[in-house]
Amino acid sequence: MSGRSRVPWLYRVVRDRSGQASPLAVVLILGITVLGTTAVVTLGGAALSETKQASSAARAEHSMTLFDSKVAITALGDTQSQSVELSGTQDGQYVVRDDTTRIVVTHKDFDGDGASEELYNDTLGSVEYRTGDVTIAYEGGGVWRTQDNGTSMVSPPEFHYRDKTLTLPVIQVTGDGSSGQSPVVDIIEEEQAHPVYPNESSTYSITGDRYGNPVENGTVEVTIYSPHYRGWAQFFDDRTEGDMSIDHSNESVSVELEAIGGVVGAFRMPNEGGSVDVRGMSDNHNVTSYTLNLTADGHFNNMHWSMYHDGPTEDLEFHIYSTGKCTGGSFNGDVDISIYYSNRSGYYEGWQKSNIIPGPSKAVQVDCSDDPATFTVNLTHEGTDMTYGEIDMTGSDNKWYFGPEIKDDTTNSSVDFDQHDADRATPYSDGETESLDTVTNHYLSLLAPQYKLTVTDGPGGSERVNERSSSGNLDYEQADGGRYITFLHVTENRVRVEVH
Repeated sequence: MSGRSRVPWLYRVVRDRSGQASPLAVVLILGITVLGTTAVVTLGGAALSETKQASSAARAEHSMTLFDSKVAITALGDTQSQSVELSGTQDGQYVVRDDTTRIVVTHKDFDGDGASEELYNDTLGSVEYRTGDVTIAYEGGGVWRTQDNGTSMVSPPEFHYRDKTLTLPVIQVTGDGSSGQSPVVDIIEEEQAHPVYPNESSTYSITGDRYGNPVENGTVEVTIYSPHYRGWAQFFDDRTEGDMSIDHSNESVSVELEAIGGVVGAFRMPNEGGSVDVRGMSDNHNVTSYTLNLTADGHFNNMHWSMYHDGPTEDLEFHIYSTGKCTGGSFNGDVDISIYYSNRSGYYEGWQKSNIIPGPSKAVQVDCSDDPATFTVNLTHEGTDMTYGEIDMTGSDNKWYFGPEIKDDTTNSSVDFDQHDADRATPYSDGETESLDTVTNHYLSLLAPQYKLTVTDGPGGSERVNERSSSGNLDYEQADGGRYITFLHVTENRVRVEVH
């Protein structure tokens, strides 16, 4: 047996490991250092690149805003050319494109029968600065920033909507060229204020009417086809209350403004079954005149004549009944005025004034001096009191448009006029009265801003009005808001852009 003692196995393990500790530590430290340095360089490089890109894009925004103002001066002002130096880097690129972005202006239902007319359809062109995934673009008189499938507006386009007037100076950009440095750009006027609408030399394809104001029927739709359509959509949403639609597949956005048109003031009476189109009426008792000028078809005895609205949720009828006719130069009867309203609840609201003797200061006047005689009915007469309650229908119910409903339904026991600021917040029970002017204004305001008033005459022996010789007058204040259009002004303005 040897005199040397056996070394415990645990000690040997620790001893052997300890002998390698210093070289392993060096290797580990070097590895960590290399990895850390690589991460710092990689992440720092990416951050630096993003910072450079953001800085480049910010400078490009300022440059494009300045470019925007120079284009406006050239295209819309008195200067025929301008120059501007744009900020750029080797990582970015300025590009002039005349094949991007299209604007289409369409007048829908211009004839009242559903026909549409393209008033304008052409490209806008653009000047773009691209750096990384950021695009700063000038188009349509505005500057847009598009990044990560989102677009924000840097400066607004040339699209001015105010007080139901749309002014649209279309600015077209033509030319080509590109630069990655800081180019000098020349802007040269090629066309200024070429009239599109109104334009005496242009006419609608079906009616032959000239392109002129006011816009009387249908709607005016402006559609933009652009890679930056999301920014246009936000602009339309902020600046108008028109109907807006987005087509992502075609990268387009449309805004539709409704022509107030319709009747404001004097109108020719439609034939039976025809309608007066009311548009853009304010909803706060702003009807100043609703007058009917009815010419007799023979005479007025046993006349049942109405203008009514038959809507999806609301019904309204103004009914005129006459018992007399002209004899010896004077009228020998009287007149009833009735107003029926229903919101399809099974009940109705009825107002009536019976036995009105026509006269100079009355709601009804009859002129017997001519043959045929004429009736004038003022449905906004302040001195005539209407009585609330069930309507007493003279004659059979087929002489009233809503006769079956009046016959089968009953009135609400009371009605409140509290829907409009001009209402007196007054409840009316059976037998209580209110002026004809207030009642007419209240119910027309309930239907506002848009509805039709349709003529019915008769039937049979009670057809006593010659509508072709009759007329009316409906004056009202037009509604405020950003969804209506009365005047449209479109001009074409073109500049050529040269990049040096």
